Amino acid sequence: MVAFISLASAFFFAVGQIWVRIGLQYAPPLSAVAISNAGTALWVWLTLAPFVSFASSSQTGIYLYMFLGVLSPLASQALLFASTLQVGISRASPIRNTAPLFASLLSVAFLGERWTTALVTGTVLIVMGGTLLGMRDSADPHEFKRTYLILPLIGALLGGVSSPLRKFGFSLVPSVPLATCALMAGGMLALLAYLSIAGKYKALVVRRETILRFGLSGFASGVGMTLNLWALEVGTVVIVAPLIATTPLFTVILSALYLRSYEKVTMKIALGAAAICLGGVILVAFKF
Repeated sequence: MVAFISLASAFFFAVGQIWVRIGLQYAPPLSAVAISNAGTALWVWLTLAPFVSFASSSQTGIYLYMFLGVLSPLASQALLFASTLQVGISRASPIRNTAPLFASLLSVAFLGERWTTALVTGTVLIVMGGTLLGMRDSADPHEFKRTYLILPLIGALLGGVSSPLRKFGFSLVPSVPLATCALMAGGMLALLAYLSIAGKYKALVVRRETILRFGLSGFASGVGMTLNLWALEVGTVVIVAPLIATTPLFTVILSALYLRSYEKVTMKIALGAAAICLGGVILVAFKF
């Protein structure tokens, strides 16, 4: 049961990314970030608000989660969407999901954790996978600049920084629904502030095509978050976390099935995504 819920969560996260890739044909990444985040926030608040508990939660912890919501999902998602338009979601998504590597390296550097066989193996696999994704492929007619691969890598770094801080945050905010709602609230407030102060709201493309596709992306991501929390409620992190790390595999499979007119999934992309996915699973599985 727990495994099924976790895999379903990974699947819905991947579905959200596929809808964004389709929607980017109608609007720039900023519109994707704004509409999809609004959809995710709406779903999260509607489904989790009834279960929010402020008992034993500190105001500092709530503010921490609001700040982390700016880093990830907001900023990391913006970087992912910006790179998706240039290199394709089948390349960008696996690189974005190298966050466990950064989380592990930061733990070694600042938390005194030691290098283990699992950490070395996961690191090597992720580096190999990233190298494959960065290679040009004669089977893929789509040209791209490798510099755009830096964007999802920065997004992964933000996710890697956010991960241990979220773990620490649970000592301040024991209510997972409250932490998740605060996370989305922080991201939405930062997004609205940016759109207002920079005047970027004028550049948003809000019409039926974008609301439908980006809205479905946000809805799917929200369902993924809800299922992830459900899995953690009925299962353990050691089972749930590695299965959530399979999101890039679902993304690549769905890309091959439904994005043929947008991008081509080559053998190098498939192998690179599989290596990153396996490396992430190893890092997360042996972390707990």
